[in-house]
Amino acid sequence: MTALRSIRKALFKLRGLATIADIPTREFNALVASLQQEGWHRTYEYSGFDAWIDYGCLKLRKQGVTLKCEWDNWTEGSVEGPKLQVEELAVRIGRPALDQWRWSRRA
Repeated sequence: MTALRSIRKALFKLRGLATIADIPTREFNALVASLQQEGWHRTYEYSGFDAWIDYGCLKLRKQGVTLKCEWDNWTEGSVEGPKLQVEELAVRIGRPALDQWRWSRRA
């Protein structure tokens, strides 16, 4: 594991973040659409040449809270943000919230 990855993992925990990982694509797309209908505003969208083909990322913001929604064609969707909001979202969609960074499980 690289030093940079170790630092990122430690910062994730220090900032009190959580992740919902491995969300199937259809469920991920429905969740993002639902959040936007509930007033979450898009503040960033990845626009590289491979956007939403190999990788996609959105940041949604509402009342001072930011959620990072990522998707790739290997592990599908994930949502990362403050632990309380992510845990509430996890219960809502019936998936576990993890107290680790999305990429922690990858070598």
